[in-house]
Amino acid sequence: MRRIVVIEKSKTISYRDDIIEYFKPKDSTSNKKSYGNIIDKIKNAKSLVKIASTSYIDENIIDALYANKNINSYIILKNFKNSNKTVQRFDSRKPAILRQVEELENNFILIDKVAYLFINPLSEETNISLYFDESEANDLEFIFNYYFWNRATKEKLIDKVSTSIDSPFPPFSLRKQKVVNVIEQIEYKYEKVYVPRDRKYNTILDIESKEKYFSEDISTPIYINNNKFLVGNFIIQRDINIINSWLLVKERLGDIPISKIILREKEWRDFTIIKEKKEIDLDSIVSTTIDLMNDVEPKEFSQEKYIKEIIFRWKIVPPYKSKDATKSSLYKEHKLFKNSLKKYEGEKIQTESLLNKNILNRIKWSTTYKKLTLADYQYQYSEFDKILNEIKKENKQYKKIKERLKNIASNLFKVSTTKPKYPLPDVGVLYENRDSYFLEIEYWDELDRAKKISIEYDNKNNFLIVSKEN
Repeated sequence: MRRIVVIEKSKTISYRDDIIEYFKPKDSTSNKKSYGNIIDKIKNAKSLVKIASTSYIDENIIDALYANKNINSYIILKNFKNSNKTVQRFDSRKPAILRQVEELENNFILIDKVAYLFINPLSEETNISLYFDESEANDLEFIFNYYFWNRATKEKLIDKVSTSIDSPFPPFSLRKQKVVNVIEQIEYKYEKVYVPRDRKYNTILDIESKEKYFSEDISTPIYINNNKFLVGNFIIQRDINIINSWLLVKERLGDIPISKIILREKEWRDFTIIKEKKEIDLDSIVSTTIDLMNDVEPKEFSQEKYIKEIIFRWKIVPPYKSKDATKSSLYKEHKLFKNSLKKYEGEKIQTESLLNKNILNRIKWSTTYKKLTLADYQYQYSEFDKILNEIKKENKQYKKIKERLKNIASNLFKVSTTKPKYPLPDVGVLYENRDSYFLEIEYWDELDRAKKISIEYDNKNNFLIVSKEN
C-alpha cells in the first residue's frame, strides 16, 4: 500500500515572451581624437583665435595660445565661476578678452579663417570635432561675434572682471546662415538620437525616433535628421557619424542571445546578467486535507526578472494532528464496555447450565445492549422474579439461580450504560482535543473509509483526517 508522505512538486514557468528594453552594442571604436592638430594650428595662427567654451578649457589649448605671441585671443565662457581655472590663466602675461555668455550651449574654435566645432566640452582631453574651411566658417564667425558683443553679461580684461558693454551686432534674423544656425526649440521627431552614457538622459529617449543610442564618446545629446544634426542649440547641415554606440532595442527575453546586457531602466554602466534557467525552492505548504494534497500550489510564483525560465519547487506536507491531541477517550469507553459485556456473558452461561430447556426458552436474553433506563432494569428483574417463583419448589439450586439472575440483571444494566455512543474506527487511530477529533491514517487506501467514518461523529466541532507523522 502507498503511504501518505510529503509530496514534492514543481512547476516550470517560462518568461521568454517578456519584452525587455535594453542597449545592444554596435561598435566600441572611438572617434575621439586629441587636440594635437588643432594645437599646431593655434601655434601657427597669423592674427586671431576665438574660442567659445561651455566649460574650462584644456590646458594644452591655453598653452598653445601662450606659445603664439602674434595673435589676439577672444574667449567666450558660459560661466566664469565654473571656468575659473581658465579665467585665471589670462592676465598681463597673456592678455585676452574674456566674456561670459550664459546662453552658450556649444564649443567651437575659430583660427584665422577656419573653424572647428566640438561635440563635447573643451575641458575633455579628447574630443569629436568637425572642420569648417574658409567657405563654411563664416557662420561660426558670425555666431561668435553676436554672442560676444550682444549677449555677454561679464567681461575680463587683463586682471579686471566687470560688466560687459554691448556693441550692437546684427541679429540672426538679418543674416541667413548656410551651414550652422542657432535654434530656439528642439523638434520631437528624428531619425537618430544619441545621448551620453548616463541615465539622467533617459527621458530624451522617449522622443519619436527610428534609432536611439547612447555613446561613451559624447557629453551632450545629438539629434540627427535629413543630413543635418543638432547639438547644443546648433543645427548643422552636415552628416555626423558617432561610431561608439549602443542601440536601444526591445526584444523578447527568449530572443536575447547575450548573457550580459545594459537595461534602460537601470544604471547604464551596470550590466545585468540574463539567465537561461533557475530553480527556486519555495516554502513547504501544509495541506488542509489529505485528499487535496496533490492540488496544493503556492498562492503566487514570484518572478525574478531577466531569467528566461524558472522551475519552482515546493513540498506539500500532509495535515497532522494537533500537538495537544491525545488518544481518544473512546478507547477506554470501549474497553470498559467490553469488560462489562464479558461479565454479563459469563454469568449468562453459568446460569443457563442450571436451568431446564423450558425455562431457558422463556428467558429473553438481551443481545442488543441498548441503553437501559432504570425502568428497563426493573422490568427485566421482575421477569426474572416470575421465573424464580416457578422454579422455587422444583429446583434445589433455587438460591444459586436467584443470585445469578440478579447478577445478570445488574450486569446487563452496566453493559447498557457503558456502551459508547460512537464506534471505534476500523482504520487508523483516533485522537482528540477539546474541539476536534483527529483520525490518523497511514495509507492512501484508508482514506475513503476514513471519510465515511467521519460522518458518524457529531459531538465535536471538527473531524479531521490526518496523516501519521513519519
